[in-house]
Amino acid sequence: MYAEDFEYNGKYLSDFNFIICDFNNSSGFENISGGSEITFNKVSREQGKKYGLSSTQYDECIESVFQICKNPCLYKDLNIDNEQCRDIMRWLNRREFLPFKPFNSGTDGCADIWFNASFNVRKLTMNGKTYGLEITMKTDKPFGYGRLVAHTLRFSEAGAEKRIPDVSDEIGITYPDLKIVCKADGDLEVKNITYPCAMIINNCKAGETITVDGDTRIITSSLSNHDISDDFNYEYLRIENEYAKRENKITVSLPCDITLSYHPIIKDTP
Repeated sequence: MYAEDFEYNGKYLSDFNFIICDFNNSSGFENISGGSEITFNKVSREQGKKYGLSSTQYDECIESVFQICKNPCLYKDLNIDNEQCRDIMRWLNRREFLPFKPFNSGTDGCADIWFNASFNVRKLTMNGKTYGLEITMKTDKPFGYGRLVAHTLRFSEAGAEKRIPDVSDEIGITYPDLKIVCKADGDLEVKNITYPCAMIINNCKAGETITVDGDTRIITSSLSNHDISDDFNYEYLRIENEYAKRENKITVSLPCDITLSYHPIIKDTP
């Protein structure tokens, strides 16, 4: 990882007067994984002369190891005392994944990539004193993700059509979060006509707000007397992209406003 600073759970490394450094004094080219490493499962055919692809999956999440030390522009004594070490440990060594974003002064887009991460920390010592910390970052995904992408789609009439792109680097399906504000009574169908799927919710009321969590697939209504579990067809709206096509056409059966949001997958590492 090349970066000069990073943000983790709302705080910056520079808030602690630390910087990212390299005690190995390495130079030249580095062999850096781009993440998203795919496992290809193959089946032998014709006594091993050919192999067919049976399935694929991601088996590993992104990991990175880097080092930090006190900023030499701010300190003459670079020894890290116990209190400073404990402050860093309390900040980084969490039993949960929290948002992490690296920064550098270049313009390579590093600051647009986020990860859900936690860290293990080891001391780098010399003559009984600690001068650096080695940080092992572990994440919950084989890739990073971008800033929240949100589209507000206003459908003034049944059958109206809106077009949105799927900007994820991963080819395939994304289930976005949805906030639907109904403008009329009736049975609501929200349909992606590019990649056929139709989310149907019956017995909607004007002014009702329906929310869908794309990750957990939990759907709720602002009306306590609307039993969504009975009126939902359990087909969630999805958006998709192919290598040469990103556009999705969305249409509805009732007037409504839909806010569609998701974090796009970013296949890059800092």
